[in-house]
Amino acid sequence: MLKTRATQKRNITLLRGISYVFSILSYLQNEPLCKDCKAFMDVLESIRDKFVGIEIDVNKNRDIPQGIRELLTNIYVVLADLRIPGNPVKQKMLGNCHLPSGMCLAKSTKEFYEKLEKSVNEMEGLPNNG
Repeated sequence: MLKTRATQKRNITLLRGISYVFSILSYLQNEPLCKDCKAFMDVLESIRDKFVGIEIDVNKNRDIPQGIRELLTNIYVVLADLRIPGNPVKQKMLGNCHLPSGMCLAKSTKEFYEKLEKSVNEMEGLPNNG
């Protein structure tokens, strides 16, 4: 029971983080450079893969609060609208993106999620498979 409650809290926290990331990616798909960038595509695919594992656990649990179920529904809506670029390019390598070295709008969302995931796993004593 205690492990189940801890797992539920972990999944809710990660689901909230994924919702945030998908919302930012939704915005970036309309950004002039990000929408056609390989980094955007890579982040979208990576976070979507992480979502699938959490989604399975959340949907198994009947005790998830209604607000979190609504959050899950909102994630489905955002995911349905996200588009992977047809011919993604490395915008920085082409000289199109002028953000400072080491900065990327899309990658920063993934870094946020990975930091959240690591912190939650450490709190629960779980391995970080990142």
